[in-house]
Amino acid sequence: MSTLALPRAAAVSARSLSRARIGLLAVLALAALLCLWNLTISGYSNEYYAAAAKAGSESWTAWFFGSLDPGSFITVDKPPLSLWLMGLSARVFGFSSSSILLPQALCTIAAVGLLYATVRRVFGTAAALAAGTALAITPVTVAIGRVNNPDALLVLLMVGAAYLLVRAVESGRTKHLVWCGVLVGLAFMTKMLQGWMIVPALGAAYLLAGPPALGTRIRQLGLAAVAMVATSAAWPVAVSLWPGARPYIGGSTDGSVWDLIFGYNGFGRLTGDAGDGGQGANFGGVAGLWRMFNEQVGGQIAWLLPLAGASLVAGLWLTRGAGRTDRKRAAWVLFGAWALVHVAVFSAQKGIFHPYYVSALAPAVAALSGAGLVALGSWARRSWAGVAALHVALAATAWTALELLARTPDFAPALRTVIPIALAVALFGSIGLRMPELFGRRALAVAAVAGAIALSAGPAAYSAANLGHALDGNNVTAGPSTGGFGGMPAGGGMGGGVSDELIAYLQEHQGTAKYLVAASGSQTTAPIIVSTGEAVVTIGGFGGRDPAPTVDQLAQLVADGELKYVVISADGAGARGPGGTSTELSTWVQEHGTAVDDIDAGGMTLYRVTA
Repeated sequence: MSTLALPRAAAVSARSLSRARIGLLAVLALAALLCLWNLTISGYSNEYYAAAAKAGSESWTAWFFGSLDPGSFITVDKPPLSLWLMGLSARVFGFSSSSILLPQALCTIAAVGLLYATVRRVFGTAAALAAGTALAITPVTVAIGRVNNPDALLVLLMVGAAYLLVRAVESGRTKHLVWCGVLVGLAFMTKMLQGWMIVPALGAAYLLAGPPALGTRIRQLGLAAVAMVATSAAWPVAVSLWPGARPYIGGSTDGSVWDLIFGYNGFGRLTGDAGDGGQGANFGGVAGLWRMFNEQVGGQIAWLLPLAGASLVAGLWLTRGAGRTDRKRAAWVLFGAWALVHVAVFSAQKGIFHPYYVSALAPAVAALSGAGLVALGSWARRSWAGVAALHVALAATAWTALELLARTPDFAPALRTVIPIALAVALFGSIGLRMPELFGRRALAVAAVAGAIALSAGPAAYSAANLGHALDGNNVTAGPSTGGFGGMPAGGGMGGGVSDELIAYLQEHQGTAKYLVAASGSQTTAPIIVSTGEAVVTIGGFGGRDPAPTVDQLAQLVADGELKYVVISADGAGARGPGGTSTELSTWVQEHGTAVDDIDAGGMTLYRVTA
């Protein structure tokens, strides 16, 4: 290269870098807009987690365990990592809607940026920008970024693990794999076994394409597995070895964190044997091959699935002759296995399955789509087979968008006209990739814009719709309809709503008692905890089904002066798991208590109990 050419090359490189930075900033700004605009419209969103964040901001013990109330009577039914972020945010900024929703929004924005960085290392800037944009406008991604559920943190940690895996494929260094294992362990600390669902993809990609010899690759993966298991087990082991009294582990049948891991939050989700009362179908539709496209789930994730699938097939085909360590093929394996494992598990899951769980699938779909558009476009320039593959991907994806939009006929009706027209322009214009002599650069640019509209208009509109209404974190669904806590009665049995009058009465008469009140189900107690910051006994945990407290334990709390008041439903009925039925608890309360009849208890009855 001549001395004159060097400055020109440097100038071109600088301009490319500048454009890349501008593109990244634009994608991050889009993600920030969708996640942060009008964020507090959802209030506390999921009051179950909001109550735990409040508890963590009041008590370090409650913060460590992820307890539902500051008195640490019972924990939430998830590990506490996301609650730790919310609790710390509430301590620093004060407890409010914004302080507990902000961490999830920031996690989502960071995940978009990190996915960009991951894809760019392998496929280049154009693919990275497309992938980042795809993740930013995926409706379920925006939805989980605007509520206080743990899924936004889970997504960030999984993308971080994929980034480190790509670094390991590049370098062959053990440290990248070990840190990858640590992040997967932290994902476990966020949503337990769901955090491990990315492991087959990570392992397969490195086992295939890692630079060292096979034996070395296996040893490196073994060290990464040790780091993953050690990180995953740190909190459960600490809880199990806790020297003093500890809260009951919510969601378990025996108060053990291990039962929670392998039961309610583990295999019970797959088999339906998790004490969920048959809620899986109510939330996410019937398990089966097409669940990702059904009424409940399709609008959350299905928009780009056809493009992702076509991209995966094309990517593997185009890299079929590459060397073993080829980074592009490794990335296709990584993101392809990530997507396929999640689709298979979610489609077969018979237990509790909320549509927002598919947020963990979104980064893989976005990466495949972004990389696929670039790969298909490059293939189309070289072959008519590539043009055909590109046309199939575009047409199938646009058709899916029209099918999904048809489910909400009153929402953005213009899109049903815009998308087909944009698709037609894109299909016709893409022929110019093979016949550039007949199509100018401007025509190709118009075709590219039309293709982007055909692919993105539907999910972008669904995502933007989230900004105009509150999202219910109990069963958050993106799009023009809010969705709700489908199927489960408020209070989970003996619970229900509580009035300001009741809360004021309890605070006035609490005296020296540790607990303000006892009531069944977090749908009753969480609003009390959020409102007062007081310790509350949540009978039966989240849905009123956990076997805590037993009748003897409740009686002991009363005898020790730690509890004075219990709220039960008017007829004393309810549902509980083993270890004491709600009927037995209600009978004991009625036998040892006096009804406070002049207080509005929201359709329930307040009892002053004595030993």
